[in-house]
Amino acid sequence: MIAVACGVAVAATAGLANAQGLEETVSEREALKACEKRICEIVVKKEATGADFACTLTKTWQSAKIKEGIEKKRLSWSLGNARCVIDVGVKRADILEAMSKPAHTIEFAPQTVKCQVEREKDTLDVAVTMAPKIQFKDGKAEKAWLGVKNIEAPTIIRGAIWTVAQAEDYFGLFHSDMVAEINEFTGQKCTKAMAGN
Repeated sequence: MIAVACGVAVAATAGLANAQGLEETVSEREALKACEKRICEIVVKKEATGADFACTLTKTWQSAKIKEGIEKKRLSWSLGNARCVIDVGVKRADILEAMSKPAHTIEFAPQTVKCQVEREKDTLDVAVTMAPKIQFKDGKAEKAWLGVKNIEAPTIIRGAIWTVAQAEDYFGLFHSDMVAEINEFTGQKCTKAMAGN
């Protein structure tokens, strides 16, 4: 979901020039794997006792990968790499109910994605506060909304980001991507993560 959130946060910055500098680090990959393992333990083991899920996620995307994903939505990207950070928290009980009940909705508390996006000589800071909501049926995500509440970004792009965010919540611009990503993660990826692969 962080990939989709970043996409909304930076999709509208297409008119600016790009630079290269933000690169994925080994520690970033290791931290993502540790977060994946923590949530997968809850999903796979289904133990009611234990800590809620909380993790700081950092993800860096290469410009070419962003461009490829955004262009599928008939948007454009002319910037460089992007790095986004979010503190994610969700109650263990919500995860377990989503995986086991015939129907359950997880409503996240507002959370802020903070992104740096490369431009020609510097980086552009973007912060998007959202309260995502995911509806599950029989253990599978069926619908998802980002629920964008606030955007902090330079004036030249704030309006464009709001437009993309509203298009997502009203027309599901990234809806099928989010649902597929959630279901793949809670299914195949969690099984592999728990097997040590």
